[in-house]
Amino acid sequence: MASIHSTNSSRRLICCIGTGGTIASEPTAGGLAPTRQDTFFRRIRSHPSLTSPTSFDDSNVSFSSPVHAELVGKNVRYPRLVTPELDDQGLSVEYEILDLDRHLDSSEMTPAEWNTIASLVYENWDKYDGFIILSGTDTLAYTAAILSFLFHSAGKPIMVTGAQIPLSRPRSDGWTNLLDSLFVTGTLDLAGVGIVFNHQVLQGARATKTSPNLFGAFTTPCVPPLINLNVKITYDTALSLPPRSSSPPPPLIPLLTTPTVLSIHIYPGMTGDLLEAQIATLPTCKAVIISAYGSGNLPINPESGVLQSLKRMVDKEILVVVISQCAIPNVYPLYTQGRTLLSIGVLPGYDLMHEAAFAKLIWLVSRPDLSFKEKQELFETPIVGEMSV
Repeated sequence: MASIHSTNSSRRLICCIGTGGTIASEPTAGGLAPTRQDTFFRRIRSHPSLTSPTSFDDSNVSFSSPVHAELVGKNVRYPRLVTPELDDQGLSVEYEILDLDRHLDSSEMTPAEWNTIASLVYENWDKYDGFIILSGTDTLAYTAAILSFLFHSAGKPIMVTGAQIPLSRPRSDGWTNLLDSLFVTGTLDLAGVGIVFNHQVLQGARATKTSPNLFGAFTTPCVPPLINLNVKITYDTALSLPPRSSSPPPPLIPLLTTPTVLSIHIYPGMTGDLLEAQIATLPTCKAVIISAYGSGNLPINPESGVLQSLKRMVDKEILVVVISQCAIPNVYPLYTQGRTLLSIGVLPGYDLMHEAAFAKLIWLVSRPDLSFKEKQELFETPIVGEMSV
């Protein structure tokens, strides 16, 4: 697939949005923490694989040299950098780091932060040729999934990356993850949302975090990686991100920031009363993810009360979706349980990962322009290749 490589000799300009996370963590009295400071930029500025000497007018720039950052609202934009040559055509990439006003551990990520990230991408769409979101790994796949829906059909690449070991520590994988992200967004002719990690590009709405220890922290269990960035770069022939285009992003949808999507894990002994007790604690609930057994099986015997409880949820116009607890999921209405659930308006999650199901539901319930029936229909419609129906 040679055509995926850029034939444009001019440098592309990439915006790297820093949200914190492991990649930006520094030693503190309480341990490693993603506190916002210019040390993160200094590290990148000093790394020969990420920054060419041509980035600076002064060839004596060092780690301790002053940093002339610019305040953009509450956020900080650091001086523009240029990579060394990244491919055999001699292409290099210009990039700027735009740091959010507050760095956070990704376990603290909420739809409010997603709104902030999406707004920055949207507002800066015409200024840059692509975007990299620097994220903590715990919710990185959720962030990639929601951006996939918010920026579906947009004609530029948005890659999400991070690290298992901070840049501040020996053996950090963040260097190669960032370098690969710059290569993908800056030299390849593709668009869409992906995850760049451990020399792979994964489909943004298909990924899940499978290890807190392995450098290959993310996988897409139901589809192969889009790109393998090995000695020889290889591309999946069945799946691909769309090519770059002039297509603008769709109108930005502000996500509801009150809790709207409840996730419930089915286990032996689950009853309808237990399900409804959880719903009762969340009066703003608009959607429920049921993580069921196998191919979407639930206890539907009358004594458990589960089926009756799910029907009451649907009658209240709560989107109810069943996904599989299996590591390689596939929910399909083959057995009696599945067909019975369909008959009361419960939606099958097919091979959706939890991250994509959660993101798609938040995206849907945040759209007042859609009726309940339209939301149900759209949930069962693949939007960004997030599921196979």
